[in-house]
Amino acid sequence: MTTALHPSLKRIAKRLMPSWRALALALALSTCSGLAHADITPQYATMSRLTDGGYAVNADFRFSLPTQLQDAVNHGTALYFTAEYRLARPRWYGLNEDIISAKREYRVSYNSLTQQYRVAVGADQYRFDTLSASILFASRPSQWRVVGAGQLDTNQPYEASIRMSLNTSKLPRTYQLNALTQQGWGLSSNWYRFSFTPR
Repeated sequence: MTTALHPSLKRIAKRLMPSWRALALALALSTCSGLAHADITPQYATMSRLTDGGYAVNADFRFSLPTQLQDAVNHGTALYFTAEYRLARPRWYGLNEDIISAKREYRVSYNSLTQQYRVAVGADQYRFDTLSASILFASRPSQWRVVGAGQLDTNQPYEASIRMSLNTSKLPRTYQLNALTQQGWGLSSNWYRFSFTPR
C-alpha cells in the first residue's frame, strides 16, 4: 500500500531540497579540502641582531611542491607564498600583548624566454636555473627585518611566531577550485613559536 504525501508536505520537501543539496556539496568540498591539505613543516626560526640595533628573523620551512603545482609554474602560473611573523610580550595576568606583525610575499614564476625561474621579494628579483632551487630560496626567509631599532626592551622576554602558506587566492580562477578539491594545492604550515630575549 502506498501513502501519498499531503500537498503541503510536498511543497515543504521541494523547498528543503536545494538546502540539502547545498549542504551535501559543502560537505563534499570540505572533505576534499581536508584531503588536499599538504603540510609545510617549519624546521627552526631564530632572531638575529642587525648592525643598526634592529632585529631580523631567519627561518626554514620544508615541503615538496606537488606535481600539479610544478606543472602550473612551468606553464606560466605564478605561485605566491606568504610568510607571516608575530611578536608578543607575555603578560602574567592575561593574554600576551601583540606588538609587531609583518608579512612577506614570495612570488615564484617561470620565464620561458630565458628558461629561468624567478623569485620576487618586494622590489628584489632572484633568478634560478631550477624550480627546486627557487622553492628552496622561498622557503627560507633570511635576514627579514621585522623589528626596528629601539622597539624592544632589553632583557625582556618575548614570544615570536612565524608561519608560511601558499596564497591560493592569487591563483587564476580556473585553479582556485583545484585548491579546494585537488590534492596538493593547500600548502600551509602551523605557527612555529619560539622565545626571544633582546640583549
